[in-house]
Amino acid sequence: MQPSDGTWQVGANAVITFWDSATEGTQYADLLDTASQPTTQIKADQYGGIPGFSGPDGVLGMWADAGGPTRAWVEAHNVGDTSTPASSVLDWVSVRDHGAQGDGVTDDTAAIQAAITTAAAAGGGTLYIPAGRYILTDALTWASGVNAVGAGDRVSVLQVTDQTKDCIVGTDISDVTLQGLQLSGPGRGFGSGVRFTRYSAPATASITLRDLMIQSMGGDGVFCHQLAGSTLHRVRVRACGGVGVHLQAPQDTILGGASTSLIACSVEGCVTGGYWLDGMAYSTLTSCAAQEMPFGYRLDTCTAIALTGCGAEQCTTGLTVYGGKGTVVSGFNTQASDGTSVWLTNSATGVVLAGITEAAPGTGATSCLRADAGTIATVLGLTAAQPNSLAGTVTRVDPGDGSLVVGGRTVVPGGGTAARMGTVTLAGGTATVTTTAVTATSVVQLTTQAPGGTVGAPYVSARTAGTSFTVTSTSPSDTSTVGWRILDPA
Repeated sequence: MQPSDGTWQVGANAVITFWDSATEGTQYADLLDTASQPTTQIKADQYGGIPGFSGPDGVLGMWADAGGPTRAWVEAHNVGDTSTPASSVLDWVSVRDHGAQGDGVTDDTAAIQAAITTAAAAGGGTLYIPAGRYILTDALTWASGVNAVGAGDRVSVLQVTDQTKDCIVGTDISDVTLQGLQLSGPGRGFGSGVRFTRYSAPATASITLRDLMIQSMGGDGVFCHQLAGSTLHRVRVRACGGVGVHLQAPQDTILGGASTSLIACSVEGCVTGGYWLDGMAYSTLTSCAAQEMPFGYRLDTCTAIALTGCGAEQCTTGLTVYGGKGTVVSGFNTQASDGTSVWLTNSATGVVLAGITEAAPGTGATSCLRADAGTIATVLGLTAAQPNSLAGTVTRVDPGDGSLVVGGRTVVPGGGTAARMGTVTLAGGTATVTTTAVTATSVVQLTTQAPGGTVGAPYVSARTAGTSFTVTSTSPSDTSTVGWRILDPA
């Protein structure tokens, strides 16, 4: 067994038995699976995830054997025999203990809400939501310190039936983990999957959303106000009517959202857009994906946001940086964009774009990188399929011809053995330029810088790849100084 994100996992489809000793001993055979059916062993899923199960009443821990050389100790989260003194300190409880059915028919709203209220009254705890479809006719109002763990986002489903309702809401909450669940909506309306707002608390802090599937909500998949010190990990949002992940921290207060990480998240087919960070600071998006939306990522007036290894496919605009400062984007890919791949606007400053790639833009694509007037950016290693529109101040390194664009001016390496531009003075209408930069397919631009003698038209009459090229004038008595620049085709 190997630890993963605070949980234990085994090999795919491993069979697990439970014992009263680390070696040999007696096997516990009176187990119940997630459907409350008797079993003597538990089988992991195809990813190595271990489904929930019940062991013998009053047993606080067992040794788990998954066929490896050693066994792992697992502890109970609640004890069926409430007369056992230790049960008072175990903090997991199944929502079915409060009457939730999960049968896809019964309204489980009141039962799950009662479980949340009970856990909150006890100072917090973890609710286990076994496999099943739990019908919700109203939003679940969450509380600080209360966690929820399901059996997996494919099998533990909270199903909202009212198009005007959110699924999970909370105000001024903190220290909450939601994991291994699916939040599913009616496919219309304006309810959100998760809606956490701040009213009087300093921030919505220490929130962890992990291994969630949120789909078919009429509003946003995730909306969090003033989120701080939090993590969204492997959250997938599909086909919602609003934004997939909307993190808002208004700038008109001294409070703000900060120090939040989005890791391996995915947003697909949401009506409004993918990821919208509004006023956030000191936060990261790593290995995130966006697909088939008006925009993939939008950063509004943010400070020190980093995108690393992210991508947008089939989005009109892949990434918009709207104002703010200190945005760093590394390894960003757009595929089949139908507008602008990356758009810098509203005086965004201190933007660094490294390793941006535009692949196979759509028929409506207009530009790869658009930098509006007033923006300041540094661009390294841009691979563009569509033209760039650079009205802002863009310092561009390696735009494809070995040159450097600084403040809108192109600076090309000159001098030395690998010069790409320079001047040469003709003698008798000819001169040879020595440079290793010239290739068999190089385009050599020539212009008369200072006329001399009988001026003619200069042209490249010969070249030796990797060594030199010869400039010859149509006038044999031409002694002009000729400027030259080497360009290589893409």
